[in-house]
Amino acid sequence: MGKQDKAKSKLVYIDNLRIFLISLVVLHHLSITYGAPGGWFYNESEAGFPEIIPLSMFVATNQAFFMGMFFFISAYFVIPSLQRKGVGRFAKDRLIRLGIPTLFFFFILFPLTVYVRNKFIFEEQISYLDYVFRYGVFGFGPMWFVEALLIFTLAYLLWRVLPKRKVRVGSGSLPGTKTILLLATLIGLGQFIIRIWLPVGWSMPFTNFQFPHFLQYIFLFSLGTVAYNRNWLDQIDGKKGWRWFALVQLLIFVGFPVLFVTGGAMDGDVEVFMGGVTWQSLTYAIWEQLVGFGLILSLLGIFKFYFNRQGSFAKKLSSSAYGVYVFHSPILVVISFAFLDFGVPQFWKFVVLAPVALVVCFATGHLIKRIPVAKSIF
Repeated sequence: MGKQDKAKSKLVYIDNLRIFLISLVVLHHLSITYGAPGGWFYNESEAGFPEIIPLSMFVATNQAFFMGMFFFISAYFVIPSLQRKGVGRFAKDRLIRLGIPTLFFFFILFPLTVYVRNKFIFEEQISYLDYVFRYGVFGFGPMWFVEALLIFTLAYLLWRVLPKRKVRVGSGSLPGTKTILLLATLIGLGQFIIRIWLPVGWSMPFTNFQFPHFLQYIFLFSLGTVAYNRNWLDQIDGKKGWRWFALVQLLIFVGFPVLFVTGGAMDGDVEVFMGGVTWQSLTYAIWEQLVGFGLILSLLGIFKFYFNRQGSFAKKLSSSAYGVYVFHSPILVVISFAFLDFGVPQFWKFVVLAPVALVVCFATGHLIKRIPVAKSIF
């Protein structure tokens, strides 16, 4: 298939990957609600032993790859979109599709989420309008990703346009295993250095950018454009995907528990993993990148081989995915309130409510797409 034909064709497995990744985002934040480590609008509990181990493995594995993979996939389609639309229309479309939802969340959905939590869960006597007009409770929340994607995309556009660079579309060999492992290790070392001063959990005021993870995001966005230019995705197959998947399983199910136990996490000493000059922080930063790159490659290969088709239901899910990302914050807080008195242990509360959250979020995303004005944005 020629390069122009590929730009026009629909890579169905990428759409299916988006469904999977968006679902992980929803479950990631739901797991933090019910005991996993991390920050979210509402934390109902803090898991103890042994539930903390699978929950920590889940959020650590997600953090290692899913947002970076979003940046990679988004960047992969920047070049064909730019070639098809031209600079002016492309920039306008990006500003609308990324900028409007970001502003909508900042001014409307963020205070709404805080209001629902404080009014119905914390039982504060306050109105939504108070949060908006009196206290100015605004924020980007999880929309930091869309905010960053807009910045990355516009930066790439400037890099392309100002010197009038021409992108050479051709082919090139997919980097070998040793090169990929070396690159992942180097990024891990870079993030370890950043975390000496900015530990995991630190975010930049106002923007909510989490710089302890941003080195990976920048590299993967850049690699996404290179992958399109050099036709890398066509060189990934199911066999390569399964090899990387096997390696990742060892890192997750053997490497993480060993690191978790030997590093002192069982004694509650988790800060040494988050940053500073510690062997735990160094090892965790490298583990994170090895898992991240391995999962991205494995999922691309596996989905390409097994999930490169869609029925009508999957098409509706994929078209709703962006709306799910934008609206899932208040939805999860509402679900938390609705099941506040659900009398089961918190870990099992997460397990039981996971499918409920996914159904409600995707149904909402689908309904949003049916609104004429919102259809072209979400």
